[in-house]
Amino acid sequence: MKKIFVFFMVIVAAISTSAQPQANPIDTVDVVCYDLQLNTDFIGLFGMAYIFANNSDYKLTGAILADSIPPGTYTDCMMDLVHIATGKQIPATSVTLNLSVDKNRNCAIAGHMLGEDNILYNLDLSWKTPSTKDTVAIAFDNSAWVAYYPDLGHDFMLSNEDENYDIALDIVQVPMGESFTEKNLNIAYCRIANKQTKDTIKIAAAEGRVWQSNDTTYLSAMVTGFDSVMYDIDLWYAVPAVTQTVELNIPNATFYNELASDGYYALVGTTTDKTYEFAISLLGNTEEDIPGTYVNDGLFGGFSGAGYDFLHFIGGQYTTYIAKWNAEKKDYDIISIEKGETVVEMDDDQNVSLEGWFVGADGVEYKVTLSTKVDKPRIIDDATEGAVERIFANEDELTVEQLTDDKVRLEIMTDRDLLAMWFYVEQIDDDIIIPEGEYSIDTSDDYWSVIAADGSLGKTFYATHDGEYFTSFYFLVDGTVTISKKNGKLSFEVQALNSYDVPVHIIYDSSATSAVENITTEQTNSQKKMINGQMMIIRNGKKYNVLGSSIE
Repeated sequence: MKKIFVFFMVIVAAISTSAQPQANPIDTVDVVCYDLQLNTDFIGLFGMAYIFANNSDYKLTGAILADSIPPGTYTDCMMDLVHIATGKQIPATSVTLNLSVDKNRNCAIAGHMLGEDNILYNLDLSWKTPSTKDTVAIAFDNSAWVAYYPDLGHDFMLSNEDENYDIALDIVQVPMGESFTEKNLNIAYCRIANKQTKDTIKIAAAEGRVWQSNDTTYLSAMVTGFDSVMYDIDLWYAVPAVTQTVELNIPNATFYNELASDGYYALVGTTTDKTYEFAISLLGNTEEDIPGTYVNDGLFGGFSGAGYDFLHFIGGQYTTYIAKWNAEKKDYDIISIEKGETVVEMDDDQNVSLEGWFVGADGVEYKVTLSTKVDKPRIIDDATEGAVERIFANEDELTVEQLTDDKVRLEIMTDRDLLAMWFYVEQIDDDIIIPEGEYSIDTSDDYWSVIAADGSLGKTFYATHDGEYFTSFYFLVDGTVTISKKNGKLSFEVQALNSYDVPVHIIYDSSATSAVENITTEQTNSQKKMINGQMMIIRNGKKYNVLGSSIE
């Protein structure tokens, strides 16, 4: 399973600058920060090293524009200040930065920035752990919420909150029973928030330990914040004691097949009376991995990865939960699954059954029986309905191109359609290039086959468009293409299914006198558009490529 963190930054109204600031600034302000972050992860991709720093008065965001950043002076920079008290944003008109690195490879930046307000900001940016002036003890009476990702360096997070504090500590690559420092913290998921002052404290240093005693997992840490306070934090987690048992029977559940793409499959369904919904994501890579016994021991397998075959994470793509209908609020109450064991079986017809027990955060033991059937993988943005019936007859709309000795591309492009297919051929026909015969749409890459779709543009698909936007996609994953020769000219018939089993029937015959209407169902929730030579899917204002990855 994947734990995904998206890194996103916008520098507003910043520009490349000259080496020296403009003359006669109206004032000078010193900006001293001890929490410098110099991020070089994307320097090879974007030619930028990002700069982040804060103090009690200012929040600084910037970048050095370079393919590498050895120690030295830089003037090709961008920078932006925000005055915290007023929220005023101050873009730079010129920046000069001097980067230095000490023997411990700690970075420091000194320099100046002239803002659009014509104030010269003298910069002193570094990473220094402040001396502490106070100590605050934070502990909780109730069990924490937990997340554990054994495939990501045994990433382990405990979080809890009360009326005063909201705390989360996330550690990586720390064996159970061992100590850790700030170097083991996944800072993006750590949090110390004072709910009374509404301040979020940035972590400068930490020393802690994680261990287990009986059925309880403990995490304690002394955390130094950049507010010069030492936070003595104690978190613990234990599976709740069972107070009652509820039996759930879930027929006709939905099988979400993400085995090949993401290493899991999910089962989701409701009881007949809709009072309960059950969802579970189970680890596996092929259909052979579906049957088996899956365990969550509530103890994280001692950080071995064993005994933790499903996650009780709620939200996002990977979910495991119990949902109970709440008639008063007319919605489901979501209950995390804290421990459990289940057996999954599959017969020769791919009928799947599940039987198991699961302890919820509400202290209820849910005994679940479920039935479903293995579903094939679906392709993002593939049409879910709207059968296609189409006849083409215009030779000017047809392109047949030999790409290699055994690979041929066939394309039909009209003012409203696009059909693209890639054939593997044993030899080339002198008249029509693609030899007569029946070709199977599959993933074999064998002769007499057409490359089945996978959601990309280099595989077989049919699409409709309005001249600017693609309005629907049919990614062809199964079926046949029959090639024939009429009066020395190419003809063909496509009998295919897309990933949602929507039928696509297409005929090309240059001797045909007319074409039938294109019968499809428009996909109103998304649009497809060619932008800078790249096809993009625009859904709810966000852009994705044809593989479903966000490009913004």
